[in-house]
Amino acid sequence: MESDFSVKIQSDKSSQTEYLVKDKSDIIVGRFSTSELNSQSKTCDINLKFYREYDYELLSDTLSLILKATFKDANIFKVNIRVIETIDFNAFIDLGFTLEGIFSQNQYLKGEYFDELSFGITRKEYNLMSKYSLVELEGPNVILKNLTAGNAEGLLEYYEKNKKHLEPFEPTKDSTFYTVENQTKILNKNYREFLNGVTIELGIFKEEKLIGKIKLSRILHGSLKSGVLGYSIDEDEQGKGYMKESVNLFLKYAFDECELHRIEASALVNNEKSIGVLTGCGFKMAGINEKYLLINGKWMDHATYYILKEEFEK
Repeated sequence: MESDFSVKIQSDKSSQTEYLVKDKSDIIVGRFSTSELNSQSKTCDINLKFYREYDYELLSDTLSLILKATFKDANIFKVNIRVIETIDFNAFIDLGFTLEGIFSQNQYLKGEYFDELSFGITRKEYNLMSKYSLVELEGPNVILKNLTAGNAEGLLEYYEKNKKHLEPFEPTKDSTFYTVENQTKILNKNYREFLNGVTIELGIFKEEKLIGKIKLSRILHGSLKSGVLGYSIDEDEQGKGYMKESVNLFLKYAFDECELHRIEASALVNNEKSIGVLTGCGFKMAGINEKYLLINGKWMDHATYYILKEEFEK
């Protein structure tokens, strides 16, 4: 299986049901076996052994590739994956899996017994995650679309131009941040997270010029269906309504297409312009997060706001 992700999956030549997981250096980082399809329940059971238990990115990419390949079989309705308890289960939760069972002391490793966890995901839940295809949202004045490595130079220009403007509101960035190479690296990472359904970062464009960015991170499905919104805009484009237009476009996409239920956003307590955007889009204040973010060497209080799908649709 070829992939742009950080891993690739290859069949084990010694078995028809065994597969190897390799990183970009061709080092084996895991392996898994699949069971025959249960024709009645239409489920596929997978036993996964992952040797980089605490590497979230590798595990998340591995799970994404397994699901993509497995659900190609139209007869499969549900995938169950069993893993040892020491694995980073956040990768499962972020991709829409549900923890459905714990088998006490069911795996023996290095002289110790460990619990085995069983995670499940249905085709419906997987299809929901798969809705994260390339995004382009068009409003009266701006267009929101994915930022990829091809935007590295434009994004660097944006950050350099607005360095002093953004400094009071964002964590301090070192000199290496302001390079095309680093912007490319960050954009590639964000794009992988987008493909995995945990982050959506879009550029705000006016007449093909990048004038800002908007991002939904920490996306959770399952019983939470939530995400955290962040944004910034070119200093010269403030006060023209572009940010409010962008937030409304993004909220509609998040609620309608991604089927989220709750979006949260935070702003410095003295950032009246950002707070005005949020309240103007229907956000309600949840409270004050004291010493929430380290900016210019000082822990700053932030006001946190939220909006629910049903409130946005009114």
